[in-house]
Amino acid sequence: MPNEFRQSFVQCPFYKYADGRRRITCEGLIDKSRIALLYLTRRDYDTQLLSFCCEHYKKCEIYNMLYAAKYDDD
Repeated sequence: MPNEFRQSFVQCPFYKYADGRRRITCEGLIDKSRIALLYLTRRDYDTQLLSFCCEHYKKCEIYNMLYAAKYDDD
């Protein structure tokens, strides 16, 4: 599946972009920053992108960290 096609299914609000091989980039904790996730294998990259970025983003550790830091009032 081409990378552009997969990215059209991303649902995570913190997702920024992916390189199509091993790197997924998300919004950072502070303005004008980013978090880059680098995977050793294409399989791990695909699992993260398809399972978490596209479908179950509320189960992603990065999503939960960013959500808590930006939106939780606790």
